[in-house]
Amino acid sequence: MSTVRAVIGRHPELQRFDEMCARSSAGGSALLIEGDPGVGKTALVDEYEHRAQESGMRVLRTSGTSDESAAPFSGLHLLLHPLRARISELPEPQRDALEIAFGVRSGEPPTTFLAGVATLTLLSDASRAHPLLVIGEDLHWLDPASRQTLLMVARRVSSDPLVVVMTARGSHDTIEGEPIERLRLEPLSFIDANALLDSRPDKPSGTERRMLLELSDGNPLALVELPIADLGVADLDVVPLTHRLELAFAGRYAELPFAARLGVLAAALGCDSIDDTTTAIIRVIDDPPTREWVGTAAAAGLIEPAQGRIGFRHPLVRSAVVSAADPQERSRILGSLIDTIADPVRTVWWRADLQTGTAPDLAAELGRIGEVALAAGDAALALRALRRAADLTPPSPMRPERLLLAADAAARAGAHRTAFGLLREADAETEDSRVRARAAWMRELLPVEESALARGDLRPATAAIESMRHAGDADAALNALLHLASIAWDHSTHSDPGLVISQAALAFDLDPDEPRALLLAAVTDPAGRGDEVIARIRDRVVIDPADTQGAWYLGYALNLCGEIGPSADYLQRAVDGFRTHGDRALLPHALMGLSWICFLQGRFERGRACIDECITIAIDAEDPGLAAAARTALAWYDALDGAAPDRGSIAGSSPLAALVLDAQSPRATLVFAEGCAALVTGRPREAERVLQRLADPADRVYNLMFRIVSLPDLVESAILLEDRPLAEEQVAALAELHEGWHAPVLTAALEYSRIVLCDDARLDEASAAIDRRPIAVPFLHARAHLHLGTRLRRMRRTADSRIHLHTALTLFEEFPAVKWAERAREELRASGERLTDAAPSGSHVLTPQELRVAELAADGLSNREIAERLFLSPRTIGAHLYTAFRKLGITAREQLGRALESD
Repeated sequence: MSTVRAVIGRHPELQRFDEMCARSSAGGSALLIEGDPGVGKTALVDEYEHRAQESGMRVLRTSGTSDESAAPFSGLHLLLHPLRARISELPEPQRDALEIAFGVRSGEPPTTFLAGVATLTLLSDASRAHPLLVIGEDLHWLDPASRQTLLMVARRVSSDPLVVVMTARGSHDTIEGEPIERLRLEPLSFIDANALLDSRPDKPSGTERRMLLELSDGNPLALVELPIADLGVADLDVVPLTHRLELAFAGRYAELPFAARLGVLAAALGCDSIDDTTTAIIRVIDDPPTREWVGTAAAAGLIEPAQGRIGFRHPLVRSAVVSAADPQERSRILGSLIDTIADPVRTVWWRADLQTGTAPDLAAELGRIGEVALAAGDAALALRALRRAADLTPPSPMRPERLLLAADAAARAGAHRTAFGLLREADAETEDSRVRARAAWMRELLPVEESALARGDLRPATAAIESMRHAGDADAALNALLHLASIAWDHSTHSDPGLVISQAALAFDLDPDEPRALLLAAVTDPAGRGDEVIARIRDRVVIDPADTQGAWYLGYALNLCGEIGPSADYLQRAVDGFRTHGDRALLPHALMGLSWICFLQGRFERGRACIDECITIAIDAEDPGLAAAARTALAWYDALDGAAPDRGSIAGSSPLAALVLDAQSPRATLVFAEGCAALVTGRPREAERVLQRLADPADRVYNLMFRIVSLPDLVESAILLEDRPLAEEQVAALAELHEGWHAPVLTAALEYSRIVLCDDARLDEASAAIDRRPIAVPFLHARAHLHLGTRLRRMRRTADSRIHLHTALTLFEEFPAVKWAERAREELRASGERLTDAAPSGSHVLTPQELRVAELAADGLSNREIAERLFLSPRTIGAHLYTAFRKLGITAREQLGRALESD
């Protein structure tokens, strides 16, 4: 058969690629080509590769296969193999990540974040000599670790001379904000399809040509590969085109001589070496064949041999061969391949395929593969390996352990019913109370109808935790309790879930100064134990500077207890540590916690930057739930400018995102943002109506912390509506709470609210008070000055009012809070001052990303060190700094600190 000339009719696609290459010297770009099987994706990227090489670009290429046993990072290893000599030049954490991922040295498997930033740095460095074209073919079949790493790189090439082109079958799910361009490769037009038919050696004409055109529907592979002899009218609309093509390839495979058939089957099962395959064939048949089988299979249009390796004309050939193979022939060639290659790593899945009965050593090999895959985030491979490992494990304590690991992998892969079945199987096969308790706990975490936790009942979960503790698994039990505490308010139907958690925590007899004990206290009873938690952390707790987990526990605990400054310090340490270790699981939570503290501190640009980073992480992780949670947090900041949250755009079309928005904390966040936006845009009645929900314990959006932070807006709305009794009632309720809980956030909310409530005769006293001791939340301090200035102006005390209004305006511009700054300017103009709308300057003209880069550079970090922290390439850091220098009007790094401080 002739080679498919899929470049026919692809002029727009080729022109688009040429334009990407032409502008690569000014900055990179990424393209994802999507299309049905056989539509010509491979042939198109072949032409891309040819054009890139002719233009002087260096090409790196990898591809996925339908072989489900691909090891984590195997696709990335293939891609970066030509750059292997450069890996030793990477910063130590990045070098270690790639060397461990590629099996050069042993160690804990790296996260895709660390592997991604290492790959980005490696490609960025390599592109200095020549622009690079990076091709990732069949994204849907790449091992998940390689796929996520490649996508992470593709989203970050805007400042490097890199062009990334990927192909995927069908439509690759994406999250709003994805920076990768997408191209849907459509079937050929009627004219182009006719032109392609002319390339067939059999030159179809007449009725046969018409039937081929109709049946192929513009699919290039079908136009070239469908045999004329198989054209039938009866089933024209019954058999799908993809299945027709597979049948055609299977038919060719079945007609091959025995030796060639064994060779093609060996390649389809994962052996791409011509020498190894030929040796394996010789072991199977008595009449030793020569390499003629290779030419026979190639002439049949099934394989494409090159440089001693076997490739397939199209992925459909591989799947067709595996499906059509005779079971006895499959077993014979697999056994022969195992004897020929004699490499335990390469043959483990073939041995598992042939094994009957139990095999402890083979089970141990598969168990290790599963554990590595689980650590690398490849839940599908982990499930396959661990499930098979459990099957091969003889009755012993190890078998239920492997079933638990397999259930964990299934849960991570979203196969919840499979996970439930594995847990039930593990429970039935053991009398070990520790294993049974862990199985019960894992079962409660599954979103299945048998889970009481999914229905809002915490009791079976706490019972499982107690069983774990009683069985001697105290650390696992405590970690489980911490997890339950963190989700209890969103899952529970109990009137006081904190009480349930508190009772469970009593059994652990923890040191009250231990970070986990402090976090449990903060989660379960922030009002009752908040002062104690804050005091213990302030006066007694000392943790190792390298203890990232401890810093996270303490920062989170202080956050929940309403502390501000110390919480920011611990959370920043946690963020830096999680970044360094590439901890994708906890970094977003630490960032969102830090963003909230930045909101309270008036560092709005820094807070936005934290949320932007969360969204980037969500896109990298393909996690629409995390993206929705981050965009919900962004609503705090958007509300400052009068923008009410749009739940539809936040959730998008993801059911998971919709579930996230229905949890208690996101619900409260969105209501809070809605009320804030209504107040600043002059709609106090709407603000009062919305914010009263946060103050009502019977309302499903009620949340104590949001009741506190929304108090100033609710009080101000009520006063504007002359509803003083409501305002006084709300202040009195929280004042009573304040008698036993002196959290800075609560103190600040009450101080501001009392200024709003104070009568005219006490305005001077209120002014003096905030001059002596500013309100702990700078945004409320600025609003207090605005409120005092407004009231003094209306009392015709113009000079006094302007002092407050100028203070408010300065603070609002520094945050920045544009809508509130406009209100301060309006009041100043009403006082008789002439003002022009100030143009943003200094750090306020920097994007959140530029500001973060500039701050780190001002702290003395090099471009490479900043790149490691922010998961960007060094060249991208340089581009951000260049832009920041221009906007700030400076020429050297030494000037950054002064330029940023001057604002």
